[in-house]
Amino acid sequence: MINKHILIVEDEGDMRQILSLHLTSKGYDISEAKDGGEAIKKAKSNVDLILLDIMMPGIDGLEVCKRIRDQVICPIIFLSAASDDMNKMKAFSLGGDDFISKPFSLKVLTYRVEALFKMKERLLQNNDETKQKKMLIDDLVIDVASREISYDKIVIPFTKKEFDLLVLLLSSPKQVFTKEQIYEHISGIDGQGDANSVVEHIKNIRSKLSSAGYPDNYLQTVWGIGYQWNNL
Repeated sequence: MINKHILIVEDEGDMRQILSLHLTSKGYDISEAKDGGEAIKKAKSNVDLILLDIMMPGIDGLEVCKRIRDQVICPIIFLSAASDDMNKMKAFSLGGDDFISKPFSLKVLTYRVEALFKMKERLLQNNDETKQKKMLIDDLVIDVASREISYDKIVIPFTKKEFDLLVLLLSSPKQVFTKEQIYEHISGIDGQGDANSVVEHIKNIRSKLSSAGYPDNYLQTVWGIGYQWNNL
């Protein structure tokens, strides 16, 4: 079994060493970066998760995330003592998957890292399973093989990106996806355009569901972060 590879981006040497020793003891392969410039270079290698400090000299963690998110699809956990709502919202809007406030316990860090890996595995498993079957969500039928969505036996016309976006949300109900995560899923890391186009896709999906008589309020906006499907 290949160990997961975690990149630790932290300018404080003692903290970097503590994190590295702890996560190595948990079976993870570790690489380190002491500043934003080094992080940007190392993030382009085969990394499964990034622990990213925000407050660093030179290029801070938020700017690092902004620069690498178009090429890096692995989970990113922000670590910061600057844990006010504004910093958290910005971190998530730039593509962060989690935010851990300093100081924190190593036990909590390990739990959050493992939780993200499990979530990613479930999403991949759900995607593999849905390729072979139909999904039924409160009488909304999603035929993945034929790429058709219908309600009350009437097909609702969705574009390719709208279809992929809706299936992503339906595959993990209640999970919040950022605009950046959704954009990467429906366009690929080399897609043309930007994550703001997701807003228009969401608007179109809601309009089409509503016009077909299906409740569009299941597709919910999580302000400052992204979107989720919540019909529970």
